[in-house]
Amino acid sequence: METREDIISLVEKEIGKVIENMGYELVDVEYGKERGIWVLRLFVDRAEGGITLNECESISHVVSLLLDELDPIPHSYNLEVFSPGLDRVLKKPKDFARYVGHKVQFRLKNPIKGSRNMKATIREVVSSAVIVEREREIFSIPFDNILKAKLEVEL
Repeated sequence: METREDIISLVEKEIGKVIENMGYELVDVEYGKERGIWVLRLFVDRAEGGITLNECESISHVVSLLLDELDPIPHSYNLEVFSPGLDRVLKKPKDFARYVGHKVQFRLKNPIKGSRNMKATIREVVSSAVIVEREREIFSIPFDNILKAKLEVEL
């Protein structure tokens, strides 16, 4: 039986390619049980940002057909396709590079500067880390130490 991680990995790889060929980007995948119902949630955006409800519907239709063909999930589930929103998740180095100069909320595996949770501004991205600034101090956060990173909504 496929694990949750296996299913997410397959979706990122196979479905991600199809979404990319449609001119979009698969930003994040969530898969789990919510209120007794299995949910596969895809967060999709345009490379230059912004996606409409109609585009989410079109992507959902194509992805649904492909998932029926691949059949990676052994039980019934709901497929949801969303925009990543203003507080989008950052996962890949290119995501961090796109948002240099923006403030990000980090959740870390191991504390840095005494904290596992912090807000910092992205200054630069290097091969294995993101360089950030917090309270006029610049330091590095290795990618493998980031549990989750989300853009901070700036109003």
